[in-house]
Amino acid sequence: MRPPQSPATGPAPSRDDARALPSPRRRWTIAVRLPVLVGLVVFISSVSTTHLAIHVMEGELDREVERLADVYIDSLSGVALPPLRAGDFAALEATLERGMGFQRGVSDLAIVVADPNGLTLARAGQPIGQPPMAYGVIGVHWSLNERGDMAWAQRELLEDGQVVALVAAQIAFPEQAERRRGLTLVLMLVDLLLAAVAALLAIFFSRHLMRPFLAVTAALDRAAAGHFDSLPLNARDSEASRLASAFNLMVRRLREREELATRLAERERAAVLGRLAASVAHEVRNPLAGMLTALDTIRRFGEAPAPRERAVDLVERGLRQIEAVVRTTLATHRQGETGRPLSAEDLEDLKLLIMPEARRGGVQLGWRIDLPAAFPTDALRLRQLLLNLLLNAVAATPPGRRVLLEVRQEAAALVLSIEDEAGGLPEEAGRRLSGRAGEGGEARQDGGGLGLDIAAELAAALGARIDIVPLQRGSRITVRIPPREENEP
Repeated sequence: MRPPQSPATGPAPSRDDARALPSPRRRWTIAVRLPVLVGLVVFISSVSTTHLAIHVMEGELDREVERLADVYIDSLSGVALPPLRAGDFAALEATLERGMGFQRGVSDLAIVVADPNGLTLARAGQPIGQPPMAYGVIGVHWSLNERGDMAWAQRELLEDGQVVALVAAQIAFPEQAERRRGLTLVLMLVDLLLAAVAALLAIFFSRHLMRPFLAVTAALDRAAAGHFDSLPLNARDSEASRLASAFNLMVRRLREREELATRLAERERAAVLGRLAASVAHEVRNPLAGMLTALDTIRRFGEAPAPRERAVDLVERGLRQIEAVVRTTLATHRQGETGRPLSAEDLEDLKLLIMPEARRGGVQLGWRIDLPAAFPTDALRLRQLLLNLLLNAVAATPPGRRVLLEVRQEAAALVLSIEDEAGGLPEEAGRRLSGRAGEGGEARQDGGGLGLDIAAELAAALGARIDIVPLQRGSRITVRIPPREENEP
């Protein structure tokens, strides 16, 4: 079967195409997400790096204070060992009292000396809280308070490798702790400021680097609206220039394709109009020949009533036939009637346009219309679709064979079935007619131009589904049309 042709002037947008278009209200596109993501990564990296540095710095400061406390206890151990050997604990306390207050850099609050088991032997000063040995902690120990400005440092006092006592000193360093807190706060504020500046710069440069892609995206949006604008080349950016060159090449190819499609559509229209004109001329010529003969009869035998009446009847039938052909042609192509429901008379009138083509090709035409009431659809588009399919079916069917149109209602849908005996429809042409062009990965090998695509677009505009079933001597094309909603145009 030949590919169908259509008198339609252009493709109608389908509902699927409308749903596929991106919503203009959608925010957070990649042009926004990518710079924000880069800026966020830079910000988090900067803040994390500074926090790690501050953490390492605080650890070093804590170890420095701990080493200072060790030096302090070591200095006490030298003076506390003689009274400890003699067991003179009063002298030991006096020695500890004298030793307090002579260390620089720290402020000692209390000194406690205990035996190896943690039993207190002597103390000096006024401690805040208990030393670690009072809680059963034996051995070397270091503990800071919650504010980090005071600590207990506990060490073992050794003589000949043996532990002879435990020395615990409570030291305070509020000035160092306050300076450390202030320094940490300043570093954090400066870090947040620098991280924010780095993030903003990252966002700016990311957006700047994305400008070629954003320009292509905007140009694609304009192309979707039918405006094929070329992009300027950027001599300073070779990659952006290559991208713009590739896009401009695509635009040129699209323009060439649009021009080719326009020329093919014009040829398609001219071919369809030529065939319709031939059909109308044939239908008008036959009654005209009879009417001319009747007029000649009237001139010669006008006075005889019987020949005159027969001649007048022949002229009237011819004029009515011509009027029916003209009415049917106008009904098929009158654009102002878009959206009118389809009636059985529309399908019967359509037969007048198909019959001359069938008679010239020697094709038998079957017509089964079961449509008791008008069906809510677009009668103009449906008549164009049927005219397209029927003319091509008749043209592809050999003489002596048949083309059958059957129209019926199944549930709420209108079902149109066209059977031919043309030997079958090519697989690729069937995919295009069903709106599945390109699924098989084949090039268009049929000679139908835009006929198949226009037929598929007419069916899509009607919300119809086209199914093709191969038969023994031909094929059956079934068009299933849902009823139109009341609020549809």
